[in-house]
Amino acid sequence: MSTVIDTKKRRVENGKKSVAHSKIYQPFRAIGYITNEVPYIINNHGQDYFLTTCVGHSFQTYNLGRMNLLFVSTPTEKPITCMASHKRLIYAAAGNVVIGYKRGKEVSRVGGGEGDFSIVQIIILGAYIAALCDDNTLKLWDTTSGDLYTEIEFGEEFTATQMLHPSTYLNKILVSSTQGTMQIWNIRTNKMVYQFGFMGSPITCLAQSPVVDVIAVGLLDGTVVLHNIKADEKIDSVRQDDRVTAITFRTDDEQVMATGNMQGDVALWDLSDRRLSHIMKNAHDGYVTSLTFLNNQPILVTAGNDNSVKQWIFEKHNAVPHPFKSRSGHHAPPSKLQYYGEDKKTILSAGRDHSLRSFSTVRDAQSFEFSQGRLAKKAKDRGVSMDALKLPQIIDLDVNDSKTKDWDNVITCHANDNACRTWSSKSKKMGAHVLISSDKTAVKSTCISTCGNFGFLGCASGAVDMFNMQSGQYRKTFVEDGHKKPITGLTTDTINRYLITSSVDKTIKIWEIKTAKVVHTIELESPVVSMRYHIDNDLLAVVCDDLGIRVIDIETKKIVREFWGHRNRITDFTFSPDSRWIVSASLDGTVRTWDLPTGAMIDIFKVEDIVTCLAFSPDSDFLATAHVDNVGIFLWSNRTQYANVSLRSIPDDYDAQLLQLPSLTGTEDSDEESESEEEVVEEEKADTVDQLSEKMITMSTEPRAKWQNLLHLDTIKLRNKPKEAPKLPEKAPFFLPTLPGAKNQFDLSTVTTFDKENPESKRINFAQLNTDTEFDKLLRAGFEADKKFETFVDYAKSLSPSAIDLEIRSFPIDGELTLLNYYLEAILFMLKSRKNFELAQAWLSTFLNIHGDLIVANPTNPIHQKLKDILTIQDSEFGRLSQQIHYSLCLIDFARRT
Repeated sequence: MSTVIDTKKRRVENGKKSVAHSKIYQPFRAIGYITNEVPYIINNHGQDYFLTTCVGHSFQTYNLGRMNLLFVSTPTEKPITCMASHKRLIYAAAGNVVIGYKRGKEVSRVGGGEGDFSIVQIIILGAYIAALCDDNTLKLWDTTSGDLYTEIEFGEEFTATQMLHPSTYLNKILVSSTQGTMQIWNIRTNKMVYQFGFMGSPITCLAQSPVVDVIAVGLLDGTVVLHNIKADEKIDSVRQDDRVTAITFRTDDEQVMATGNMQGDVALWDLSDRRLSHIMKNAHDGYVTSLTFLNNQPILVTAGNDNSVKQWIFEKHNAVPHPFKSRSGHHAPPSKLQYYGEDKKTILSAGRDHSLRSFSTVRDAQSFEFSQGRLAKKAKDRGVSMDALKLPQIIDLDVNDSKTKDWDNVITCHANDNACRTWSSKSKKMGAHVLISSDKTAVKSTCISTCGNFGFLGCASGAVDMFNMQSGQYRKTFVEDGHKKPITGLTTDTINRYLITSSVDKTIKIWEIKTAKVVHTIELESPVVSMRYHIDNDLLAVVCDDLGIRVIDIETKKIVREFWGHRNRITDFTFSPDSRWIVSASLDGTVRTWDLPTGAMIDIFKVEDIVTCLAFSPDSDFLATAHVDNVGIFLWSNRTQYANVSLRSIPDDYDAQLLQLPSLTGTEDSDEESESEEEVVEEEKADTVDQLSEKMITMSTEPRAKWQNLLHLDTIKLRNKPKEAPKLPEKAPFFLPTLPGAKNQFDLSTVTTFDKENPESKRINFAQLNTDTEFDKLLRAGFEADKKFETFVDYAKSLSPSAIDLEIRSFPIDGELTLLNYYLEAILFMLKSRKNFELAQAWLSTFLNIHGDLIVANPTNPIHQKLKDILTIQDSEFGRLSQQIHYSLCLIDFARRT
């Protein structure tokens, strides 16, 4: 069936076509995002609890039991500001619109239109959505019609901050304000029912307690008031440090209230004894956005703006909770990225939040943070945050997979620190060794030898120290005839014979590791900022202060390529796995790809947020980037892996395309065509066709069971045959209706007569009955329409296998075998047009099995000539197909052998 796809619109800017990707890279998806400052929502379906967190323009839904990601919603036009749930639907407010989602797909939308306002909170009230807006109004939409039902405008003396639907209060909403007062409104009558007095401070949070009529009111000064709104009486109050951001209550046997603040602390209050039972200091590294006790379970779920969600479990009669499960990411932008692992699908990331993390690009549940010890206990004892006890920010790292199972395989150096730390990716924690530089100067660069046995420390003094990674013992120092200024890069060759170092003293030195002596010195025109080495091809690339990238052949010790074009400091660069490209990022906002064989720039694109670090996957399928003011890692797919891309040279003055960063759901390329060479400005319409070419054999789009079950229908019926014969009902069924009464009488008033000579007669004239089914009628119509059977084929495709089998068995048989001939004409039509090829074979096989004896009994009927024509066409088509298949197999075998 042919359908018309809507016009593909293209934006034209400066006479050029705007596309969603560069020539080589296309946005794929973002990883490392868990939650932000928008409060999460928790709903349950049966025994399972589901957590939905906001991550900017999308939301993510997790199964709380396993903490695994289920799905990510389609992105909204504006950032999501609040969320709510009702049954199996998730509602998210973005700007002045509330969008309803089912399993991450948009199903409804209300709001929008005129009005420059944003929604800050929503509540679902059956078929209505109540929205508190930043223009100090409360709007109510009807979800069935999508119309605005009512609107409440608050006065200048009442600035609304939060709202709550109290339990059992029909059509009532409690609204709080920055003035410290509250109001109850009837949304049906659009009238204020009651106004409460001053609470003592601006209200920042509202929560329903397990007791009807009792509301927990959180204030700006840290006070939490338990208030009976029916009697307008204060029941109790407690006070914590700093502003109250979230409140929740336990609903099991314990009477506990939990409150969060701006410092990331969670206070636990024993309501039966009216005392503070415990403070969870530094539960989060940012302020607490949400708190929830699971219904009738001793589990507390917390979330903060530190990009983490945590579960805490309480033991019986113990007020101190223990960490249970969690999902987290960086809460400050990553500064270093590197692929590692046996599958090469894992990224090692060092962030400005002083953490070292591992992110899986395949399965989010495998991501984790490397442990730095029992920091939570130390932070609690000292009364400081966990970030204050973490190691300084990582400025350089290296990882080696050859000795992963034997000893530590990761090494890091830190800002203004004279020591390197070792880490184990196997045990997911910091190792036992601290490698301190021999001259106690700060370590600026580090690396691990190719064999994984030694770690090298490049110091600010220009010296290089070597340590054993297994024992942590010092081995030697490379200082004789060495660098005079800080080291900026370290690497070793394939067989660990040479050590290559770079420095800001404008030199690159090659050392013999065994003797610790300089073998060769390469002098450059500018200080070296960073260095990358491709071990397979012995190519060394360096970035200098003059914004140039130089490629050096280690075998000849000569500069073989120079790349110029960046207009600001280069932040990071890397080789492609095949050493054919160098990808570099700069403070000018561009990411450029340089082709080493031709020495030309072959791709460039621009992003709004500057790229701080990048890494190329070992399989060449993805480019990973990290950006300023973004805590996630963004993956860009390499289009040369699956599309024909022209890698022609790009001039230096080329206007780079501004691309959007990848979203959490991935960016599909369905709205843009793959070609980037031709400029197509006009709007085009694309038609989906049943057949790409008349020379091609085309299968139907029907399920395989449609024709496979038809061929084995007898076996299926035998398998599904009931074990016992059906029992007759007590009263024999009859097709004529009966009249009420003691005597059985039939109601013949509704019986249709077919006797045209005597219309009053109730007698059925079977000679005038039309026994042709719709199947037979369309078959006859197709033959009469110059043997065009399209309508018949479409109708037959809509039938089930049992229905087709019944239709073929029910053909009216006359002396000329008319319908049987028409049916074979339809099969010939399908074979000649080369459409629905497998259906034609199945329908022909069923026809011959049913009517084969009848065909044999009529040797002079034209039906035999039609069968010969069908056989001729099949032999021709199968011969042509077999020839193409054998040609392709020979070509593949030739390519494989060469």
